Amino acid sequence: MAVGLGGSLEDALREATSNMAGWLTDDYHLTPSELAQVLGSAAEYKVSELADRNVGIALKMQKDRLETLTSTPK
Repeated sequence: MAVGLGGSLEDALREATSNMAGWLTDDYHLTPSELAQVLGSAAEYKVSELADRNVGIALKMQKDRLETLTSTPK
């Protein structure tokens, strides 16, 4: 799961997607094309906060969607 916070839904969505993309790129070494395929087919967005000028978005992915990817150990 990745979280994005911002002053608008668009900003929060962009940050959540960027955070998830960074994690997938770092851990799974995905190319931009592979990253787009994974996010496009497996990302689930939920509004987690919508109060005043604060907006939160949670981007979730089911773990079974990542089973075919190979993670690099830290």
